[in-house]
Amino acid sequence: MSIKELFKLVLGWRVLLVLIALPAMFLLPPRTRFTNLTEKPSLGNVFSMWSNFDGLHYLDLAQYGYGYQHKTDMDYAFFPVYPWVVGTFNFFGNYLATGLIYSHLFLILALYFLYRLVLMDFSKKVARLTIILTLIFPTAFFFGSVYTESLFLLLVVLTFYLVRRQHFFLACLLAAVASATRITGIFLWPALIYEFWLTYGKDLRRSINLSALWLLLPPLGLLSFMRFQYLKTGDPLFFFHIQSVFGGRTVDKLILLHQVFFRYLKMLMFTDWDPLYFTVVLEILSAVLIVSVLIFFFKKIRFSYWLFVLLSFLLPTFSGTFMSMPRFTLVLFPVFMVLAYWLEKQHPFIKYTFYAVCVLTSILSVIFFTRGYFVA
Repeated sequence: MSIKELFKLVLGWRVLLVLIALPAMFLLPPRTRFTNLTEKPSLGNVFSMWSNFDGLHYLDLAQYGYGYQHKTDMDYAFFPVYPWVVGTFNFFGNYLATGLIYSHLFLILALYFLYRLVLMDFSKKVARLTIILTLIFPTAFFFGSVYTESLFLLLVVLTFYLVRRQHFFLACLLAAVASATRITGIFLWPALIYEFWLTYGKDLRRSINLSALWLLLPPLGLLSFMRFQYLKTGDPLFFFHIQSVFGGRTVDKLILLHQVFFRYLKMLMFTDWDPLYFTVVLEILSAVLIVSVLIFFFKKIRFSYWLFVLLSFLLPTFSGTFMSMPRFTLVLFPVFMVLAYWLEKQHPFIKYTFYAVCVLTSILSVIFFTRGYFVA
């Protein structure tokens, strides 16, 4: 798939999202907390609804930076690269417009390199289906919102693409940027170490070369952010400790995966039938999907990919919740890659049923999110 094809695909996808969201403005009452939505439908809401919840923090950071006197310390929970890009290169004179435009540009580039990366291991059919599955996933609208998803996916895919082509310096440099974009960017580090071992590890003399030094780069993004947090707050892990403010997360003790699943089973039985129930279902289904891929497709996924997915999945679960897991899944490209491989071999009824479920849940997710109901 060329850049031109992907541009048309993303443009059509964007139009569909808007066509879904517009009627919802008149059919579903808004929840204005943590949004810039107005009680009555307005033209401004057509744009501002794509910056609900975390998007507000990214816009604040782009405009004011960390620690602005009239803003909340909650901004420290968000990593700096995406808001820095929006704030520094605000060529459009409006932070919201700039964020939305960059998110779409990052998405097109991410899908382009994802397609090329998948082609290294699978057929063109699987590569194309991987792109489609990524875009019809229920929370894919975050790629076109003022969120880090599209930029982070681009950094992750490019890192793996470059290391597969043995461009270790560039791969490690992008991994460093990724670790300052989202906390899970640090998990590119062990994946790169494994890829380096595949290339040089069996020969000690070959492994002692300049490329080995580049493996020191990936954690620098996270370490720099931790140093910044220490200077500003006195706590290098303030971004982690403040997670408890967002609700639902436990930061003072470790919670194991089976405990989280048990908690969600109880929530499924006792949560009222409302938008929150839809979110709970989406969260546990996302977790089940990732666990299934990790277990049943272990031999089909390159181990460095598998390791990145495993660590990225486990980290948020240690806080006792699958909250935001439907959004976190978006950047775990191997999930969509092996899912595409599996679907290609299934009966058309199974494939089209799966597509129908994804499209239906995508419509509901867009409606709820754009009206101020938490989805992920």
